[in-house]
Formats: sequence, structure tokens, C-alpha cells
Amino acid sequence: MKVMWTDELSVGVPELDEQHRRLIDLLNEFYDAIERGDDEQGICKFLEGVEEYTVFHFCAEEQFMIEINYPDLERHQKAHQILISEVKSAQARYQNGDRKAIRELSAFALAWLYSHILKVDKKYGNYCKECPFLNTNLIAKRSSNKCLENAG
Repeated sequence: MKVMWTDELSVGVPELDEQHRRLIDLLNEFYDAIERGDDEQGICKFLEGVEEYTVFHFCAEEQFMIEINYPDLERHQKAHQILISEVKSAQARYQNGDRKAIRELSAFALAWLYSHILKVDKKYGNYCKECPFLNTNLIAKRSSNKCLENAG
């Protein structure tokens, strides 16, 4: 199952929308690699890329929410931890010989991301609309840069 970006998924913050598009693209590429039957090394490389970008995006998104004083930050962080835990669990299962773990992770992650954007991320998008004085895209870019600096 692949997910395609539509305007319905927009949270109204261009920087974060672009990150969501990139995550969807990465997960779709990961799904395609599994469906093609790429070798283990290729699958692991895709998985590492997905994991790295997901961690970066979650950092940027959470930093953004801190800066806009988003009231539901803690619940949002817990939702992010669910995906991170699932990724780590699937990696461990795959390394222990469970070849189904990666296929299951791919399906779970795509469904999770789509649902998460529509049901959870949209809430901070609506919060931003209630605060029109905020330059949300500038704040999001600053948050993303801070996470890039910390990663490097």
C-alpha cells in the first residue's frame, strides 16, 4: 500500500508539509524496495534512511511545537514514540531472522504516517490558524535548522 501526497494532508506550514512529503516519498521508496525484492543490504540502507529522516522530522516538529507553545506537545511526542518503537522493534526482529518484520513495518509506517498527519498533525495546523500573528514557516525553518545542527 502506497500513500500519495494530497492537499488534504497539508498542515498549513510549508516547511513541515515539505518534510511530510519527503517522509511519504521515503516510505514509498522503502515499500517499492521490499516489493522488488531488493537484497538485505539495500533494504537495510532504505530503513536507515527512513529512520534518520523520521528522527530529524520529529525533532523539527516537536521543536516547532515548543516554540509556538502548542498545548498538546506531550501527547504528540508520545505518538511519535509509538512509531520509533515500532521501527526499532521491526529492526530487531529482522536482524533476528524474521523476514516478515520489514514488510509489516512498511505497511504499518505508511498507514501510521497518513493517519498521524490527518488526525494529529492537523491539530497543530489548526492551532497555528488561531494565531495568525505567528510566522509559522519561519519558526518551522528555524526549528529544522536547530535539529540539523544538533545532528551534525
